[in-house]
Amino acid sequence: MDITALKDFSIIVGGLVTIFAFANGLLEYRRQGAQKRVEHFTMLRRRLKENPIFKEICALMFANDPRLAEIDAQDKRDFIGLLEEVALQVNSGLIRPELAHYMFGYYTVKCLESRDFWANLTLDETYWNLFHDFAREMKEKEASHIYKRSKLRF
Repeated sequence: MDITALKDFSIIVGGLVTIFAFANGLLEYRRQGAQKRVEHFTMLRRRLKENPIFKEICALMFANDPRLAEIDAQDKRDFIGLLEEVALQVNSGLIRPELAHYMFGYYTVKCLESRDFWANLTLDETYWNLFHDFAREMKEKEASHIYKRSKLRF
């Protein structure tokens, strides 16, 4: 084997190793991105399910209980803020719209439609635009929802 053939062989092997390393790096980058999305989603879900005030708001909302009107306005603002964080993560591509609908859509629609929830808040407040847009989107998804397991992923 002459030196030219050895040099060509080395260049080919080096190129293949580089391509393999680059592809492996891309796959790892995608895995880390998915892991970050899971962490964000889990944090939101945990805040909704583990916060005692949010649990109470949900229970009263689902029961159409008039006592919901007596919940402190700041607690309700915090609850809407959580739903707006979900909307922001959907807008940022961190959570797929189908997953947001599946896990948070029902809470969002119930919140929008509950008169007792809005009793001590201003429904038309300018600062609730993101919430209203998100709630309308979730309501549309609710009307046209077809379960597809493949859509529910990070």
